[in-house]
Amino acid sequence: MNGQEAPEVKPEPYPYWMMFILLLVALSCFIDRVIVAALGPAIKADLGISDAQFGLLTGLAFALLYTTAGIPVARLADRRKRVPLLAIATTIWSIMTMLSAYAANYWQLLLLRLGVGIGESAASPCTVSMVSDKFPRNKRATALAVVALGASFGSLIGGFGGGWLGETVGWRNTFLVVGVPGLLLALMILTVKEPIRGRFDSAASMAREMPSFMAMLRILKAKRTFLHLGMACGLTSFVNFGILLFLPMYFGRAYDMSMTQAGLLFGLVTAVSNGIGTLLGGMGADWAGKRDERWYAWLPAIFLTCAAPLYMIGLSMPNWQTAMPLVVLGATLAFTFYAPTFGAVQNMVEPRMRGTASAIIIFFQNLVGMGIGPLFVGFLSDTFAARAFSGNYSEQCRGQAAQSVAECAAAGTIGIRYGMVICACFALWAAFHYWKASRTLKADVI
Repeated sequence: MNGQEAPEVKPEPYPYWMMFILLLVALSCFIDRVIVAALGPAIKADLGISDAQFGLLTGLAFALLYTTAGIPVARLADRRKRVPLLAIATTIWSIMTMLSAYAANYWQLLLLRLGVGIGESAASPCTVSMVSDKFPRNKRATALAVVALGASFGSLIGGFGGGWLGETVGWRNTFLVVGVPGLLLALMILTVKEPIRGRFDSAASMAREMPSFMAMLRILKAKRTFLHLGMACGLTSFVNFGILLFLPMYFGRAYDMSMTQAGLLFGLVTAVSNGIGTLLGGMGADWAGKRDERWYAWLPAIFLTCAAPLYMIGLSMPNWQTAMPLVVLGATLAFTFYAPTFGAVQNMVEPRMRGTASAIIIFFQNLVGMGIGPLFVGFLSDTFAARAFSGNYSEQCRGQAAQSVAECAAAGTIGIRYGMVICACFALWAAFHYWKASRTLKADVI
């Protein structure tokens, strides 16, 4: 602690409308993000792409611009009004989602996913910064967990709705349907009152000018906790995105499910685990953190250590009835990382650094997690499937006709299962970095 006390702040009514709108923003983000996973079998069959190409489409293509655009956008959020910035960003990602319906080939769809990433890059920095200016430090993790419930609902709607719509109206029309509500949401965002910046912070911290980006990097580099939290966050997302974005395809191959059935299970897994895990992490860290702030790192370290074997055992089960509970439990424990991580980061920096600091953590989270995780699983899936197949897997098992070939399906199931199980092991590496962060956390908060 630096010894500076925040001013006494007169209590305000709970910001229900702002929290509701931010929850809808998270919901819209995740619908547009997971819809590609739910539509995966149809997109793969129509465009004739491999698992590795699909991993690039769902991961690295989106993450590259999401992360690189996120830092300059976060700098804007630290300097300018966040409400209009968030409204503009919502409009961009919604339009890009709708334009995905007209992609004539894989590369066009890939470029449009880059556009979605640019739009969504503003969502987290603006949300985290606005919440931090509405809640004191000991309530921020819980507030962030409440907003993150939108991601859970978005996963359920995007998973089940995407699978059902994909079978009913086709994957192209599905992109049109899910993109339109975002345009209405952009107008609703403009009704939110801009939070007072630094309301819970000392006058001295507010009086200081916003540091340059390079100066901010030097400040954050000096905080060892921040570096370990960034690595831990990235590795945890590597596991979650790598496994969960391939779940609909895995359920279809391993358990012979339709797109609607696989989408429903995918939606339930992600919604339940994301919702309960995020709330458990946020409320648990705020409660335990009152006694010792190191619990913001200890809690995800413990839960990730338990999540790894649950994921691995669940993904090895011969039927979905036994696989589902284990995968849900593993994912729930893995999702406890979000609120403690961002809550701790917000407590480590001054008000005009919060958007940028969160964007740098998001850079780790999405470039390592969303960018490399699905690509890693897709590459391993193709590699192990080719070894399990007696012929030329890449030539004989690509496209619509190959979906019904028993030998292709069996090899594809082996490949994707091995890829996801190996991916789950990285949760232990993430837990190690959370443990390392706990050793310096007390010294790095302000």
